[in-house]
Amino acid sequence: MMNTQITKVKKEQGELFLNLYHLYLYDLSEYTSEDPKENGKFDLTNTYLYLEREELHPFLITYHDKIVGFILVCTPPFVPKGIDFTIQELFILKKYRGLGIASIAVEHVLEKVKGNIRVDQLKNNKTAVAFWKKYYNRHQILFSEEEERIEIDGIDGFHTLISQQFNNIHSRGLSNESEHSQLQS
Repeated sequence: MMNTQITKVKKEQGELFLNLYHLYLYDLSEYTSEDPKENGKFDLTNTYLYLEREELHPFLITYHDKIVGFILVCTPPFVPKGIDFTIQELFILKKYRGLGIASIAVEHVLEKVKGNIRVDQLKNNKTAVAFWKKYYNRHQILFSEEEERIEIDGIDGFHTLISQQFNNIHSRGLSNESEHSQLQS
């Protein structure tokens, strides 16, 4: 799938990214029970940080030169202790799901980073959980998994989060000390 690429979100693409993030939160609301605010939009309060902080790396996913989603990568201090990178969010527009685009986007990210990687999903988002299990199996990635109950800012109640951790030692990417320059491209 050579027609799938990831590119770092540029400042001038901030509004585009935030618009896609609204669609992501709409999809996720099936699992979080989040409602939009009175203005019809979902709460993007912490999302703006992806456009402001060097430790947060938002990538747009393109397929045949069309923007079809995003993948968000975090580095310290926005990751748990002992973790170098998290793949925080992965979103593909519904029209483009099932085409292998998400897998290729993840491969592109894992080419850029190496170290201890963590990926989180809401347990009740069975589609996301199945995607990641299939991805690990297909790429023969050995991982550990844990569950925890979390609160999500602005959403009532607790949610069960599933987290997988693995060491991406076979990546052609860089270690955490020099990841910023590699993730900027």
